[in-house]
Amino acid sequence: MRYDKNRFKIWALSHPFSLLWVLFPTFMFNELILGQRVPKVTLIEKKSDKPLEERCYIPCPHCETLNDARLWATKGNAFGHWFGLVCPSCYQIIPCLWNIFSLAILAITFPLWYFPVRFFRHRWIEKEKERLAKVLERPLIQAESINWSLRGTLYFGGFMYVFMVVIPQVWEVLKGGEWDWIMMFIGLPIWLVSGFVWGLFMRFFMNRKGKKTDGHESN
Repeated sequence: MRYDKNRFKIWALSHPFSLLWVLFPTFMFNELILGQRVPKVTLIEKKSDKPLEERCYIPCPHCETLNDARLWATKGNAFGHWFGLVCPSCYQIIPCLWNIFSLAILAITFPLWYFPVRFFRHRWIEKEKERLAKVLERPLIQAESINWSLRGTLYFGGFMYVFMVVIPQVWEVLKGGEWDWIMMFIGLPIWLVSGFVWGLFMRFFMNRKGKKTDGHESN
């Protein structure tokens, strides 16, 4: 599938955000547990004065439909896409990136998930069709309505606190050690503040507007 580079900026594997998803170990939780996936190719419309959140399109290589990326960012359809993103036009799987740590875990646990996946894959696709039908009936989320500060503080900050502080502490206790309560109490505000800062950055980044004029494009 060819893309109009004059109209779109292409985010593929070489893009920093794609590399971050592939290489950062925390995202294996998003993929394997939450079922949150990132497509291999995302197109960003250049000649538009809409916020970045509303200028992202996910192309389907099977039917060449340009799907609004907000279809997979709306309530009720952001997670649960373990096998990939299903195109609402042709119902084929849109190729997605894999975190390298997710691949390592999948390789190690291959005997445990191979046959269940073969059995449930078709049923999952049917459920995805039902979810997409409901999403298409509702208006897509608007960039200005997203509370990035709250998302960053609770989701990013909270998750990182659990992943970086709570889980290591639980592991230490299981090995016969003791709780480090100082670390537990200090870590909470640190990660919540970090999440808040991340939310502010995402608010700025995702609300950046492009420009319609050819001579003043913004990516």
